[in-house]
Amino acid sequence: MEERIKAEETEKNLRECHEVQQCEARPRAAWEPVPAGSFNVFLLFNLEAAWDEGHCILALGPVGGPFETYSYYRHSTKLEAPGIMACLRDPMTFAALEQASGWIVHGEPGNWWNEHVNCAIALTCDEVSFNGVRAYAEQRRRHPGTYNLVTYNCLTFCDNALRAGGIRLTTLSGRAVRTIIPKDAFKDVDDVRGARPFQAWKYWFPLGEPPADGLRTIQDAPGQDKPLE
Repeated sequence: MEERIKAEETEKNLRECHEVQQCEARPRAAWEPVPAGSFNVFLLFNLEAAWDEGHCILALGPVGGPFETYSYYRHSTKLEAPGIMACLRDPMTFAALEQASGWIVHGEPGNWWNEHVNCAIALTCDEVSFNGVRAYAEQRRRHPGTYNLVTYNCLTFCDNALRAGGIRLTTLSGRAVRTIIPKDAFKDVDDVRGARPFQAWKYWFPLGEPPADGLRTIQDAPGQDKPLE
Protein backbone atom coordinates (compact mmCIF):
# COMPACT_ATOMS: atom_id res chain seq x y z
CA MET A 1 0.00 0.00 0.00
CA GLU A 2 2.75 2.43 1.03
CA GLU A 3 4.81 1.61 -2.06
CA ARG A 4 1.80 2.17 -4.31
CA ILE A 5 1.07 5.58 -2.73
CA LYS A 6 4.72 6.58 -3.10
CA ALA A 7 4.73 5.52 -6.76
CA GLU A 8 1.58 7.55 -7.41
CA GLU A 9 3.07 10.62 -5.72
CA THR A 10 6.25 10.29 -7.78
CA GLU A 11 4.26 9.95 -11.00
CA LYS A 12 2.20 13.04 -10.11
CA ASN A 13 5.32 15.05 -9.28
CA LEU A 14 7.02 14.15 -12.55
CA ARG A 15 3.88 14.78 -14.58
CA GLU A 16 3.33 18.25 -13.09
CA CYS A 17 6.96 19.30 -13.63
CA HIS A 18 6.95 17.97 -17.18
CA GLU A 19 3.79 19.93 -17.93
CA VAL A 20 5.54 23.08 -16.71
CA GLN A 21 8.55 22.32 -18.90
CA GLN A 22 6.42 21.69 -21.97
CA CYS A 23 4.58 24.96 -21.42
CA GLU A 24 7.66 27.13 -20.74
CA ALA A 25 10.35 25.60 -22.96
CA ARG A 26 11.21 28.01 -25.76
CA PRO A 27 10.81 26.82 -29.35
CA ARG A 28 13.95 26.83 -31.48
CA ALA A 29 12.71 29.90 -33.39
CA ALA A 30 12.78 31.87 -30.13
CA TRP A 31 16.31 30.89 -29.11
CA GLU A 32 18.51 33.96 -28.55
CA PRO A 33 21.90 34.23 -30.26
CA VAL A 34 24.77 33.42 -27.92
CA PRO A 35 27.76 35.80 -28.05
CA ALA A 36 31.16 34.23 -28.64
CA GLY A 37 33.03 33.42 -25.45
CA SER A 38 29.87 32.91 -23.40
CA PHE A 39 29.47 30.43 -20.57
CA ASN A 40 26.70 28.14 -19.40
CA VAL A 41 25.16 27.93 -15.95
CA PHE A 42 22.75 25.02 -15.51
CA LEU A 43 20.53 24.06 -12.62
CA LEU A 44 19.98 20.31 -12.89
CA PHE A 45 17.06 18.84 -10.93
CA ASN A 46 16.68 15.31 -9.61
CA LEU A 47 12.94 15.54 -8.90
CA GLU A 48 12.68 12.09 -7.32
CA ALA A 49 15.27 12.65 -4.62
CA ALA A 50 14.35 13.33 -0.98
CA TRP A 51 10.91 11.75 -1.21
CA ASP A 52 10.00 13.76 -4.31
CA GLU A 53 11.02 17.13 -2.86
CA GLY A 54 13.92 17.04 -5.25
CA HIS A 55 17.59 17.93 -5.41
CA CYS A 56 19.27 20.80 -7.29
CA ILE A 57 22.76 20.55 -8.83
CA LEU A 58 24.84 23.41 -10.20
CA ALA A 59 26.64 22.79 -13.51
CA LEU A 60 29.14 25.20 -15.08
CA GLY A 61 31.16 25.36 -18.28
CA PRO A 62 31.81 27.11 -21.60
CA VAL A 63 28.94 27.10 -24.10
CA GLY A 64 29.19 23.92 -26.15
CA GLY A 65 32.06 22.61 -24.02
CA PRO A 66 32.35 20.29 -21.03
CA PHE A 67 30.76 21.30 -17.74
CA GLU A 68 31.51 20.44 -14.12
CA THR A 69 28.87 19.86 -11.46
CA TYR A 70 28.57 20.86 -7.82
CA SER A 71 26.06 18.74 -5.92
CA TYR A 72 25.68 19.93 -2.33
CA TYR A 73 23.97 17.47 0.02
CA ARG A 74 24.27 15.52 3.26
CA HIS A 75 24.54 11.84 4.20
CA SER A 76 21.91 12.07 6.91
CA THR A 77 18.21 12.19 7.67
CA LYS A 78 18.84 14.91 10.26
CA LEU A 79 17.80 18.52 9.74
CA GLU A 80 21.43 19.62 10.01
CA ALA A 81 24.56 17.66 9.15
CA PRO A 82 28.04 18.19 7.69
CA GLY A 83 27.81 19.20 4.05
CA ILE A 84 29.29 17.13 1.21
CA MET A 85 30.04 18.20 -2.34
CA ALA A 86 29.77 15.64 -5.14
CA CYS A 87 31.06 16.36 -8.64
CA LEU A 88 31.12 14.58 -11.99
CA ARG A 89 33.59 11.75 -12.40
CA ASP A 90 34.29 13.02 -15.92
CA PRO A 91 33.27 16.42 -17.36
CA MET A 92 30.51 16.14 -19.96
CA THR A 93 28.77 18.40 -22.44
CA PHE A 94 25.11 19.35 -22.28
CA ALA A 95 24.59 17.51 -25.57
CA ALA A 96 26.02 14.36 -23.96
CA LEU A 97 23.70 14.82 -20.97
CA GLU A 98 20.71 14.99 -23.31
CA GLN A 99 21.90 11.91 -25.18
CA ALA A 100 22.31 10.05 -21.85
CA SER A 101 18.72 11.00 -20.95
CA GLY A 102 19.90 12.83 -17.85
CA TRP A 103 22.15 10.14 -16.34
CA ILE A 104 25.38 11.35 -14.73
CA VAL A 105 28.14 9.70 -12.69
CA HIS A 106 28.61 11.60 -9.46
CA GLY A 107 30.61 11.43 -6.25
CA GLU A 108 34.17 11.75 -5.10
CA PRO A 109 37.32 9.81 -6.06
CA GLY A 110 36.82 6.16 -5.12
CA ASN A 111 33.12 6.64 -4.42
CA TRP A 112 31.03 7.14 -7.57
CA TRP A 113 27.36 6.50 -8.25
CA ASN A 114 24.82 6.91 -11.02
CA GLU A 115 22.31 9.72 -10.56
CA HIS A 116 19.47 10.79 -12.82
CA VAL A 117 18.47 14.41 -13.38
CA ASN A 118 14.96 14.84 -14.74
CA CYS A 119 15.16 18.41 -15.96
CA ALA A 120 17.24 21.58 -16.16
CA ILE A 121 17.09 25.34 -16.21
CA ALA A 122 19.67 26.57 -18.72
CA LEU A 123 21.40 29.97 -18.65
CA THR A 124 24.17 31.73 -20.50
CA CYS A 125 26.34 34.53 -19.13
CA ASP A 126 29.58 36.41 -19.69
CA GLU A 127 32.96 35.49 -18.24
CA VAL A 128 32.75 37.91 -15.31
CA SER A 129 29.49 36.42 -14.06
CA PHE A 130 30.72 32.89 -14.70
CA ASN A 131 33.89 33.47 -12.69
CA GLY A 132 31.85 34.81 -9.76
CA VAL A 133 29.58 31.76 -9.75
CA ARG A 134 32.47 29.35 -10.12
CA ALA A 135 34.54 31.01 -7.37
CA TYR A 136 31.66 30.62 -4.91
CA ALA A 137 31.11 26.98 -5.91
CA GLU A 138 34.80 26.13 -5.64
CA GLN A 139 35.04 27.77 -2.22
CA ARG A 140 32.10 25.68 -0.98
CA ARG A 141 33.69 22.61 -2.55
CA ARG A 142 36.84 23.16 -0.52
CA HIS A 143 34.92 24.04 2.63
CA PRO A 144 31.49 22.32 2.52
CA GLY A 145 30.43 23.71 5.89
CA THR A 146 27.11 22.67 7.42
CA TYR A 147 24.08 21.60 5.43
CA ASN A 148 20.75 22.64 6.94
CA LEU A 149 17.52 21.55 5.30
CA VAL A 150 15.84 24.90 6.05
CA THR A 151 18.56 27.54 6.11
CA TYR A 152 21.27 26.21 3.76
CA ASN A 153 20.43 23.31 1.48
CA CYS A 154 21.22 22.36 -2.12
CA LEU A 155 18.95 25.07 -3.52
CA THR A 156 20.35 27.72 -1.17
CA PHE A 157 23.85 26.83 -2.35
CA CYS A 158 22.87 27.14 -6.03
CA ASP A 159 21.02 30.42 -5.51
CA ASN A 160 23.91 31.93 -3.53
CA ALA A 161 26.40 30.83 -6.19
CA LEU A 162 24.35 32.52 -8.90
CA ARG A 163 24.08 35.68 -6.82
CA ALA A 164 27.87 35.71 -6.43
CA GLY A 165 27.97 36.12 -10.20
CA GLY A 166 25.28 38.80 -10.22
CA ILE A 167 22.63 36.37 -11.47
CA ARG A 168 19.15 36.35 -9.95
CA LEU A 169 16.37 33.93 -10.80
CA THR A 170 12.87 35.37 -10.52
CA THR A 171 9.37 33.96 -10.34
CA LEU A 172 6.12 34.98 -12.00
CA SER A 173 5.63 37.63 -9.34
CA GLY A 174 9.05 39.12 -10.15
CA ARG A 175 10.36 38.11 -6.75
CA ALA A 176 13.44 36.00 -6.12
CA VAL A 177 13.08 32.29 -5.45
CA ARG A 178 11.77 31.79 -1.92
CA THR A 179 11.46 28.06 -1.46
CA ILE A 180 13.55 25.31 0.11
CA ILE A 181 11.96 22.68 -2.16
CA PRO A 182 13.89 22.21 -5.43
CA LYS A 183 10.95 20.82 -7.41
CA ASP A 184 9.01 24.00 -6.64
CA ALA A 185 11.92 26.11 -7.82
CA PHE A 186 11.89 24.38 -11.20
CA LYS A 187 8.18 25.07 -11.54
CA ASP A 188 8.20 28.62 -10.13
CA VAL A 189 11.23 30.17 -11.83
CA ASP A 190 10.01 32.29 -14.72
CA ASP A 191 12.92 34.53 -15.71
CA VAL A 192 16.49 35.53 -14.92
CA ARG A 193 18.37 38.78 -14.37
CA GLY A 194 22.11 39.17 -14.87
CA ALA A 195 22.15 36.29 -17.38
CA ARG A 196 20.02 35.08 -20.29
CA PRO A 197 17.95 31.97 -20.95
CA PHE A 198 19.97 29.47 -22.98
CA GLN A 199 18.25 27.93 -26.00
CA ALA A 200 15.09 26.08 -24.80
CA TRP A 201 15.48 27.46 -21.22
CA LYS A 202 13.70 24.56 -19.51
CA TYR A 203 14.69 21.03 -20.50
CA TRP A 204 13.29 17.58 -19.74
CA PHE A 205 15.17 14.26 -19.63
CA PRO A 206 12.92 11.16 -19.71
CA LEU A 207 13.64 8.56 -17.04
CA GLY A 208 15.39 5.51 -18.47
CA GLU A 209 17.51 2.66 -17.23
CA PRO A 210 20.76 3.60 -15.41
CA PRO A 211 24.06 2.84 -17.14
CA ALA A 212 25.20 -0.77 -16.92
CA ASP A 213 28.57 0.18 -15.45
CA GLY A 214 28.44 -1.66 -12.13
CA LEU A 215 28.04 1.52 -10.09
CA ARG A 216 25.26 1.87 -7.58
CA THR A 217 22.31 4.08 -8.47
CA ILE A 218 21.73 6.76 -5.83
CA GLN A 219 18.62 6.21 -3.72
CA ASP A 220 15.89 8.83 -3.33
CA ALA A 221 15.60 9.06 0.47
CA PRO A 222 18.18 11.16 2.38
CA GLY A 223 20.46 8.92 4.40
CA GLN A 224 19.76 5.94 2.13
CA ASP A 225 22.22 6.70 -0.65
CA LYS A 226 25.64 5.15 -1.07
CA PRO A 227 27.70 5.50 2.16
CA LEU A 228 31.03 7.26 2.00
CA GLU A 229 33.94 4.84 1.67
